[in-house]
Amino acid sequence: MASNEKDDGGPDRFHAVYLEHAELVRGVIYNISGPLDLDDLVQEAFVKIWKGFGGFRNDANIKTWIYRIATNTALDYCRKRTPRLAETELEELPGGGENEEDAVRRDLVHKGMRRLSSEHRAIVTLCVFEELSVKDAADALGLPEGTVKSRLHYAKRELAKFFNNSGVRA
Repeated sequence: MASNEKDDGGPDRFHAVYLEHAELVRGVIYNISGPLDLDDLVQEAFVKIWKGFGGFRNDANIKTWIYRIATNTALDYCRKRTPRLAETELEELPGGGENEEDAVRRDLVHKGMRRLSSEHRAIVTLCVFEELSVKDAADALGLPEGTVKSRLHYAKRELAKFFNNSGVRA
């Protein structure tokens, strides 16, 4: 590409972005919306990313932009369904080659997350699981930092209450 040509976000760039961020998008959407329709939601998020390449400012952080698209895709899905996910959805949790204790912990975390509102799940997903700073999470969600801090505080409090009631002590 000549130095005066603009990167238009063509297929090669999209493919590279997909390969680099597919697991991130899948994880964010899963943690917010659950396993139902996960593949469709991941595909929907990447269609939005593809369509948005033309308007993406290269001076912005692409990862933050992708977090925003993935999070908004999951939140839109949750708003169309119910404020909280059904308990029956928890049976479809994917497992890995983990030991029994890790599997129990993972299941407990997912059950706790399902008790939170989708907005709180989004904050916990970005700030705790993805380890974004409050500022980066606020940028990804299009929220003020104070709102992110507040939601994170209340979400952690609800999770702690759930874990305590489940016999887990921190």
